[in-house]
Amino acid sequence: MKFQKVKQAIQDLQNGKMIVMVDDEDRENEGDLVFPAALSDMQKVNFAITHAKGVLCLAMDQENAKRLDLPLMVSKNTSSHETAFTITIDAKEVTTGVSAYERDFTMRLAANPLSKPDDFVRPGHIFPLIAKNGGVLERTGHTEGSVDICKLAGLAPMAAICEIVKEDGTMARRDYLEEFCAKYDLNMVSVSDLVEYRLNSESLITVESSSDSSLFDFECKKYEIKDHKNLTHVAFTFGEINPQTSVKFQKIAKDYELLSSLKFDEFVQSIKYLKENGGILVFLDSEKNEANTKDYGIGAQILKYFGVKDIELLSSSKNKEFVGISGFGLNITSYK
Repeated sequence: MKFQKVKQAIQDLQNGKMIVMVDDEDRENEGDLVFPAALSDMQKVNFAITHAKGVLCLAMDQENAKRLDLPLMVSKNTSSHETAFTITIDAKEVTTGVSAYERDFTMRLAANPLSKPDDFVRPGHIFPLIAKNGGVLERTGHTEGSVDICKLAGLAPMAAICEIVKEDGTMARRDYLEEFCAKYDLNMVSVSDLVEYRLNSESLITVESSSDSSLFDFECKKYEIKDHKNLTHVAFTFGEINPQTSVKFQKIAKDYELLSSLKFDEFVQSIKYLKENGGILVFLDSEKNEANTKDYGIGAQILKYFGVKDIELLSSSKNKEFVGISGFGLNITSYK
């Protein structure tokens, strides 16, 4: 269902329609009106500033920001979400730069690959934002989500985005955003949907090496695997691996848990079980000390490399990150 939402949003953008993109509840939990800068027009811009009412921004990838010579607005970013604003711009040909026509003109000019830094004046009335190179797989923000979905639509990686604000001046949350979409016949997609879509449709891992090994004196095979962010993950396989197999995930960033005798005993018992029954132990590297769907999405890609489809998951908890792994084409048949 969520992949269909992404596909529908891609099709909408290709057809010149606007969409609404929401981020997660543990982040801003807000919605942005989104449309490709390359397909902008005065009517879309006027709708954004009239009905969405937030700040009209121009999200772009780093390559285009470099092409247009757009330095960051501040050298030290103290924003809670590290929003990467650059200096503001207007097209040199416009007058005040404020009207819907002139803001549209500025954004379409920026999206034109032939435009140059000298085609713009600084400061202006368009607020460019620079997306992380890894997109939503590196930062789960509207900036990255809007640029990613433009890329998926085969369009220039530059999007107009505008926060949606309620009539009373407060930020719109999920319930209001659903009403907004129904009122204006717009489709909604979430950043988390995009994360899972990319993890499911793109190959983000490379097996760097494989060798015979042992773990707690149990013979196994060791695989070193690099992901798209150059993080190294390690998989140990025990016995023959079948489409239905036992799996144990261990987060490297949380290996301090193994200092607990209870956790360590549980870990050793899992390895013994894998040796006796066959299966895979996956050590996932992480940049944060907390599990998240993106990490287990990489884990899902590792399991797919081994041809795994159905999982007996060796875990004492049925947390939401594990449940979400089904979105990557894997099925958890049981917990142990």
